[in-house]
Amino acid sequence: MSTWREDLDTSSEMFSLMQSIFANVSDAILVVDRDGLIAAVNAALEQMTGWTEKELVGIKHICELCLGMATCMEETSCADCFFKQVQMPSFEMRLRTRDGRDYPVTASSARLPDGANGELVMVIRDMSAQQRTEKERYQHKLTNYAIAAQEEERKRIARELHDGVGQALYSILVGLNVVGQGHLSDPIRQHVNDLLQMTSKAMEEVKRMALELRPSALDDLGLLPALRSLMKRVEKSFDIQVELHVQGERRRYSAAMETALYRIVQEAMTNTAKYAKASQLGIVFEDREKEVVVTIVDDGIGFEVEKALHTGKGLGIFGMKERAQLLGGTVDIRSAPDEGTTVIVRIPVSKEET
Repeated sequence: MSTWREDLDTSSEMFSLMQSIFANVSDAILVVDRDGLIAAVNAALEQMTGWTEKELVGIKHICELCLGMATCMEETSCADCFFKQVQMPSFEMRLRTRDGRDYPVTASSARLPDGANGELVMVIRDMSAQQRTEKERYQHKLTNYAIAAQEEERKRIARELHDGVGQALYSILVGLNVVGQGHLSDPIRQHVNDLLQMTSKAMEEVKRMALELRPSALDDLGLLPALRSLMKRVEKSFDIQVELHVQGERRRYSAAMETALYRIVQEAMTNTAKYAKASQLGIVFEDREKEVVVTIVDDGIGFEVEKALHTGKGLGIFGMKERAQLLGGTVDIRSAPDEGTTVIVRIPVSKEET
C-alpha cells in the first residue's frame, strides 16, 4: 500500500511529464478559459502565430485568433462555434497570426471536467503544407492529363493528315500523271507538270507535318528508331552533323516514357538547330539498371540559362523539365556564352520495365 509521500512523488512526476509533453509536442496547444480568454499556450503555438505567451495569456480572446471555422457562414457566424461545444474531434479553421496573416489549420477541441474549471483545450495543426502538397498533386495530375490529351490529339491529326489529306494528294498526283501521258499541247503539258510539282511539294509538306506531330515510328518501332529518323530530318533541314551513341540494352519502354524522352530530345535538337549556330550535335543514350540517361551536346554559341528562364524565353526548357518531372525524372541544362550547351535527361525506369 503506497504512502501519501509516494503518491505525491508520483503526482509530481506525472505533472512534470505533462509539462514536458505540453512544451515539446510538435502540434500547437491552446487552453481557453470559460470566458474565452487564452489561459495557456505551448511553444508550437507561439511559433505558429508569432504571438508570445506573454502577449496571449490572460490578454487575448480566442476570437482574436480565430478567423472562423470552415463551416462558418457570415449570417450565422459563431452560432455553432467549437467554443460552445463540449467536444469537437476534428474541424478546420483559419488562424490569425501576429503579423496579420491567416492560414488554414485543422483543430480538435475538448472541454475539461468542471474540476479543472471547465477550460477548453485545443490541439492545432498547420494545414498550409498539406494544402501545398494537395495543390502540387492536383497540378501534377492536371499537367499529366493535358500532356496525354495533347499527344492523343497530335496522333489523331497526324493520322488524318497521312490517311486523309496525304492519300487525297497521292490520288491527285496519280491522276495528273495519267493526264500527263496523254496527247497534250505544250502549254497544257507545262501546266500539268507545274501541278505535279505543286502536288508533290504539298505531299512532302503534309508528310513533314505528320512526322512533327507524331512520328509513326515512335508507336510502331520504339524510341531509338524514332530518334534516328528525327536526326536525319534535322541533318537534312539544318545542315548539322548529328551522332547517336547507344549504351546498354536496346528495348521498348512505356508509351509515356518513350513519348517524354522523344519530345525532350526533339525540343533540345530544335533549339540547337534554330538558335545555337552549331555544326555538330551528339546524343548519348544510356540504358542503366534503374534509369535512362540521355545527354545532348552541341558546339553552338551557348546561352545564359537563368537569364533565358527569367526573361520568359525558356518556355521550351520549362516544357522539357515538366515532362521529365511527371515521370519522376530531371532535366539539367548546362550552358554559357561561347561554350555550347549540354542537356542531361534522367528518367527512372519503372519496376515493370526492369
